[in-house]
Amino acid sequence: MTDTTDTTFPGPDALGRNVVVDPSTPTPEGFAGTARLRIDDDVLAHPRALATVLHHRWLYRQRTVIELATPNDELRTPQVEARPPYELGDDAAFDRERLHFLLWANSYDLRGTAGPRWWHGVLARRHAGASEPVQGGDVGLADGRDAWVDGGPRGPLTPPLTGVDDRPVAHRESVALGRLAPMGRNGPRDDLASDQLAAVTHAAGPARVIAPAGSGKTRVLTARLRHLIADRGVERELITAVAYNTRAAAEMRERTQDVGASIRTLHSLALWVCNQHERREVITERDVRRLLDRLVTTARIPNHDPYQPYLEALAEVRLGLTPPEEVEAARGDIDGFAEVFDRYRRELADRRLLDFDEQIYRAIELLLTDPALRRRVQRAGTHLLVDEFQDLTPAFLLLVRLVAGPAMQVFAVGDDDQTIYGYAGASPEYLVGFQRWFPGAAEHALEVNYRCPGDVVAAVDALLSHNRVRVPKVIRPEVGTA
Repeated sequence: MTDTTDTTFPGPDALGRNVVVDPSTPTPEGFAGTARLRIDDDVLAHPRALATVLHHRWLYRQRTVIELATPNDELRTPQVEARPPYELGDDAAFDRERLHFLLWANSYDLRGTAGPRWWHGVLARRHAGASEPVQGGDVGLADGRDAWVDGGPRGPLTPPLTGVDDRPVAHRESVALGRLAPMGRNGPRDDLASDQLAAVTHAAGPARVIAPAGSGKTRVLTARLRHLIADRGVERELITAVAYNTRAAAEMRERTQDVGASIRTLHSLALWVCNQHERREVITERDVRRLLDRLVTTARIPNHDPYQPYLEALAEVRLGLTPPEEVEAARGDIDGFAEVFDRYRRELADRRLLDFDEQIYRAIELLLTDPALRRRVQRAGTHLLVDEFQDLTPAFLLLVRLVAGPAMQVFAVGDDDQTIYGYAGASPEYLVGFQRWFPGAAEHALEVNYRCPGDVVAAVDALLSHNRVRVPKVIRPEVGTA
């Protein structure tokens, strides 16, 4: 085998590899009866629909013939979004980058006349110490075994692979790091109930886990984290877990000391993103009030806080992604706020400061405008675990989606009946409608309340059933509780 052609073509059925062809190339052998999709200039101008189709096919490993009828260089050019986040809303996405990722994530290249090329195998031989395979597969390992390099969603494959013996499987994510360790196949070591086990061992791609109070939410999150690292062999630098607050983050760190995972709050994640660009000092609310005192003129009314309306308005823009003009028009106590908003943010930038919410908003700006920074951050968010998903504001959701990148491998845990902070746009709809933002997501539900007796569980379930925006769910007490 040379460094350009691949004799394994079309690969095992279980790996579900695609093939990229020129428009005039007939459907190759091994792909008869599969879908044939086309990427042309019209798709390039409006890529979301085809990206969604390809994402589903990638998740479910459905072979596809993809005609590339537009220059690949145009498709892979990084995108930049210069509009302010509040003009974009929570649905903003780099659809062309996602389309490019899905085009090549699990595809042979059959363009031109050189024959099929499996680029992940080529890169493994160039940069990860792999050799030519001896009896089949994509690469040879240092221990003499032949192996496959998988480009699908990272997760367990049922051995043996169709049509071949049980060769080990490495993953393109490892190859991209210059490594070639075969993926692990062990089950979790935690003692878990059946519903918890199903969530923890979720195979691949995005997942929504509905976790009512007392159902073992933190147990599932930490077991999932350990399972990815210790049992499946996912590299630590590709995983980030997001806890709701510093206390929850500390608890998760305590429970995962054995694997050394990266666990952050959303604000510490955002600050880390900001620090990739430049370091700024984080100021307190008292400092914010001092800055506002220089920018706004307010009446001094006894027992009235003149700055609280402006603090709330700043949150509505930066966390709720509502335009400043709309916020000002909807309220009667923040005259001139639209102008103040820009002046306030300039003041922060000039002094190299961040306030609490500016961490989130500035991180989003950087991810939208700096493709190189975005790639670095998305590597750390390749596998993203997010706690209390029902409490995400529009800005939080956008941050999560930008960090997760085109693969969107988000493991979201929450309870739509426990939304707390509705003031800045937080809504259970993000958890209820999870599939809208993360197409193809699997759904898991934790059903047992281990905390309360049966009569309390029944009463709470009856009360919560009146919530208008919620996921239908079963909540039952632990067996043996009265």
